[in-house]
Amino acid sequence: MTIEIRTIQATDAAAWSALRIEFLPEIKDISQAEVDAFFQGCDSDQKNISNLQEVLIALDNSQKMVGFIELDLRENVPGSSQQTTPYIEAWFVSPDCQGQGIGKALIHAAEEWAKQKGFQELGSDAPISNKKSVNLHKQLGFNEIERVVCLLKILP
Repeated sequence: MTIEIRTIQATDAAAWSALRIEFLPEIKDISQAEVDAFFQGCDSDQKNISNLQEVLIALDNSQKMVGFIELDLRENVPGSSQQTTPYIEAWFVSPDCQGQGIGKALIHAAEEWAKQKGFQELGSDAPISNKKSVNLHKQLGFNEIERVVCLLKILP
């Protein structure tokens, strides 16, 4: 399968929204609003998707979207020598297309985007419990910087 990686366009909004729901099913109520906000360039009350700097998508031979990577710029990323660091906010390949190098191609495209912006580092994260994602990051050259368990107590 030949994969094309390119910057997302407004005509890709519905497919991106569907893939984001596949990635995180719990966002189904706000995903389209976030996608719309991104393309309109306005603030979103949801997850600040409008702050994303770039979205790169992977298309298969039939031009079906099979993956994406969402990139932002973050301040004070742990372990980074840069004040501002390009950061992977989301990275997903449809399960039926995994293991074909699509995720790797998306990471390489993200690296090129970051380098073109003048950066020398790229940040990311993964839940501690997601061993597959942690291992994939490491295979692609990411170094683990820290492990965090966030806790919250609701006060009576």
